[in-house]
Amino acid sequence: MRIGALLLPAIALLAQTAGAAAAEQRPAFSGVSAIRIANYGAPSVLLDGRAKVAPIVSELNALAKGPWRRGETKLSCYSTIVLLKGAKPVGQLRVTAEHVVERPVEKGQSSYSLAIGETDLSSLRAALAEILPAKGCD
Repeated sequence: MRIGALLLPAIALLAQTAGAAAAEQRPAFSGVSAIRIANYGAPSVLLDGRAKVAPIVSELNALAKGPWRRGETKLSCYSTIVLLKGAKPVGQLRVTAEHVVERPVEKGQSSYSLAIGETDLSSLRAALAEILPAKGCD
């Protein structure tokens, strides 16, 4: 009987810890000097200069505090975002209207996914609207 009384709180603690591990925050991006963006199947465009880069990085860093889940949500007709520090990629994301997937830059790292809303990433959405539209996503 005493083991059962100890086992129940231990199971509850384990379940709570597992739930916390399922939702993680992501590290903020720093030192980003340019962003390469592209809609699905269209050529990419390089955004450089603080005025263009800073608002998008700020929005992505705000999302980094959200409940990211380890693993990659399957997406179709996504936009690709590559964050650059000089010529070196420091972040790679796939974005749709409903999800963001952070893809690993280095081999051996995990992908992370986050559900987003209509008001998230307004600067990025505006930049994507100014370039060639996605191909074959009608």
